[in-house]
Amino acid sequence: MNFDSFTSALVIIAPVLIVAGGMYLLIKNLLDRDYRLKMLDARRLLQKEMLPLKLQAIERMVVFLERMRPESIVFRIMQPGMQVRELQLDLLAVIRSEYEHNLSQQVYLTPQSWAAIRQAKDEMIALVNVSADSVQQDAKAIDLSQKIFQNASSQVATIDNAIASLRSEVSQILV
Repeated sequence: MNFDSFTSALVIIAPVLIVAGGMYLLIKNLLDRDYRLKMLDARRLLQKEMLPLKLQAIERMVVFLERMRPESIVFRIMQPGMQVRELQLDLLAVIRSEYEHNLSQQVYLTPQSWAAIRQAKDEMIALVNVSADSVQQDAKAIDLSQKIFQNASSQVATIDNAIASLRSEVSQILV
């Protein structure tokens, strides 16, 4: 009788366990699928809201780089009657100010693009300082501007590389 009770209990309990296990797996799969769908929707919503911010950050950094081109910044800053030292200090102040104004944009950019922007800024500062050092301090600002334009070829290439990095980033975003 002992064996018959065990068999009877097993005949009753086995189907219950199989059905309960099946239900558990079914419910678990449904909940996992629902969680994945909610995460996908949240990610899509985040990307939808982040896309305009990323594009705006890239646009702002392109404007920064274009404004930092030697021909742009020198003509924008230079005033009649300026001396070399005045122009040098004004150029450096404007570069640093605009860079600091746009620091928060790095949150939306790839590290590679931000590094290219930072390198372009640093090289522009170096260009201004090296050019100023090679001109007599009592000279007119026009002499410094001419020296900057003579030495600017590598700086322009760095700015072009940074802009190319930003363009690449845009193409990756929009794909």
